[in-house]
Amino acid sequence: MTEGLLPAVEAFRVALDSTTDTAGLRRLVNDGLLRPDDVIAVTGKTEGWQVGETSRLDADQAIRRFLLDSGSRPASVIDQIPMVFTTGGIGILTPHVVVYTRAMAAPSTDGLGRLAIGVARSELVRPEWMATTRLLEANADAVRAAAKDAGIEPGAVEYVVGKAYYPTKADFAAARAAGHDIPELDDRTLFRKASGSAGLGVAVAADGMPIPAADDIGRRFELYSAKVAVSANEWEPVGGEGPQTQLVAMGNKVGAGGRLRVGHSAMMDTLDVDALTRALRRAGLDVGPGPLSPEHRKRVVAVYVKFAFPPEGRLRGRRQIIENPEYGSQVKAALGGMFASVLQDNLVWISASATHQGPAGGGTVAAVIDVG
Repeated sequence: MTEGLLPAVEAFRVALDSTTDTAGLRRLVNDGLLRPDDVIAVTGKTEGWQVGETSRLDADQAIRRFLLDSGSRPASVIDQIPMVFTTGGIGILTPHVVVYTRAMAAPSTDGLGRLAIGVARSELVRPEWMATTRLLEANADAVRAAAKDAGIEPGAVEYVVGKAYYPTKADFAAARAAGHDIPELDDRTLFRKASGSAGLGVAVAADGMPIPAADDIGRRFELYSAKVAVSANEWEPVGGEGPQTQLVAMGNKVGAGGRLRVGHSAMMDTLDVDALTRALRRAGLDVGPGPLSPEHRKRVVAVYVKFAFPPEGRLRGRRQIIENPEYGSQVKAALGGMFASVLQDNLVWISASATHQGPAGGGTVAAVIDVG
């Protein structure tokens, strides 16, 4: 380590003109602002909105190829970089990426702490784990590993963004054929087990929650962490050796270098726009109610939102038309407009179907800001 210098995180937010667009990243490299070999994590909102679309995979592969071609690291290292993309570029949301780098810089001296980021992958996920706490425990171990990589204690983790995996029907069939006794799980239960094991994994590792019973996962929604936004889906070939949970853990470390901080908040329901204000304030931005001022606006580097649908189809007691097959997309678009109106910026990462990730019917919000 260079004497007197400490790891510092930088972030670059770039709008995408297409799913595989890397021109903005190339401009940053050419301008001497971005060093490809310093990239440790990428998050992004892609434009896909239909069943079966491949925008997450396409963006992932394009950026990995860009880092491979423009840097000096081998493919085996590039493959391990977490890239957390969520689809649903709908309404006024604009597809974009946030690229996080880590390099050496002078330590901060104001005592407030600066953004520290760590990354990790779980061990390979097995189908036979899905009706047990084994996946939750593997995710908790990955959170602890990411915190260690960030140089912080697990309890200092402020927010975790990631992708979780749940097995396919073919995976279950192969596991049963190999002699594993796995109960039948419908698609809804399977998703809640996978997503919930991520949410509760953060709760166990970062919040100190005792490991819950296996039957509590995906059912007891009063158990949650407000520090997590992890989506769950069938495995896509997005780097790494196979189906794993990939995580990006963020915290504020006193003395770390750089100019960024992160803050989070629980979103009590999908009308709780003040959750964004609370997250910004926790990160260190002294904002008031209403739309951000131009000065505050330019200090926002990234915003993450994870939301759940209202329990029993009611939002503050009023019926929602959840029978509408477009309901989920419409809520995401509505939330995009709601948060964009406060930010006066539509580059917002929004992911649906929170399970044990914020209060039931609510969710979580986090903001990364530039404190200068």
